Amino acid sequence: MAEISFPFEKDGGDGGRQAVSQVDWQKMATMWGGDRVATRITAASPDAATLPFYAKILPNTRTLEIQGGEAWVGGFYYKLEGTRQFEIGQNFDKAKDRRDVVVIRVDHTKGSVNMDIRQSQPSSNPVPPQPIHEAGQQWEMVIWEVFVPRNNGTPQLYDRAPFDAPNRVAFPWWADDSMRFLPQGSFALDLDSDARHVQEEIYKGRDGVAVARTLGKSWSYTPDLVNAASIPKGLLLRGRWRWAAPNLVWFTIDFDNSSNTDIRAKDGALSFTLPQNLNGVIGQSFAGYMLNGGYRGGMPNFVAITGMANGGNKGKTVRMTYPSQHYLSEGLDYLTVFPSQSSIVVSGVYETNAYNE
Repeated sequence: MAEISFPFEKDGGDGGRQAVSQVDWQKMATMWGGDRVATRITAASPDAATLPFYAKILPNTRTLEIQGGEAWVGGFYYKLEGTRQFEIGQNFDKAKDRRDVVVIRVDHTKGSVNMDIRQSQPSSNPVPPQPIHEAGQQWEMVIWEVFVPRNNGTPQLYDRAPFDAPNRVAFPWWADDSMRFLPQGSFALDLDSDARHVQEEIYKGRDGVAVARTLGKSWSYTPDLVNAASIPKGLLLRGRWRWAAPNLVWFTIDFDNSSNTDIRAKDGALSFTLPQNLNGVIGQSFAGYMLNGGYRGGMPNFVAITGMANGGNKGKTVRMTYPSQHYLSEGLDYLTVFPSQSSIVVSGVYETNAYNE
């Protein structure tokens, strides 16, 4: 069985090669990075007309004009100097539209990279041609989609070009502070090398810097039982949470009242605290349950808990409610008693206020 490896300074006796073919080069180069326009998008609102390969249909024609640009396609470099024009094929079908694509194509037979337009067939549900990805033959990247309406209507352009993005980086610690010096669109890993908190992924976007997700173990936190008239000894309050996405938290709380005392509310509802502040722009709710095997405190043995956070609440406190014990038509009542020898679990995903809305 042959073993082949490349590129080396000189040919070796065990399959190592010095020279590489076009196909060999493509196999290597496609591993270095995906197809993309050789420009990084870092501005919050870039001007479309200034982007590489910007296109427009010339007035009163079906001529598509594309500006210059540079790209990396199938492991090969491509540059368009000046402009390139294509004629958009007519569509006289009276009932069916068409979707064409403009591609940058690597053609090994020609030994070059060129721009072209691929025309599809009219259809009641038109689908644009998919890019060809055949190493050693042809490799395409789509940069524009052209919608060609029935009855030879006016074509419409849609930008489909993928652009380069800032490289992902890593910091040993305090990545959120370090992200201030990176461009928009950057992702970074906080590896927590000093083991002070947890491993996280950070994202810097148009809205600011935020944790994208927690990596590894969840955080532990101690939630408060709010609005209780008194807290007996033996009440265990536990919680865990993690960032699930930018501005989005998953959490769970577990309250265990192992004492012989029922905990009652001072007024209103017994409540709990979240690990991060609520967004407050809109109301949010959470689901949970109470286990009360001894029917203590005048409560059922199994109770569905609904956590309520009304719009405008930008704090951490969530009120607990449960289905009325008296009449179904009364809906939810405030939870005003946490029986002895019982437990409460509430979990959920909610939007925080990391962006100070």
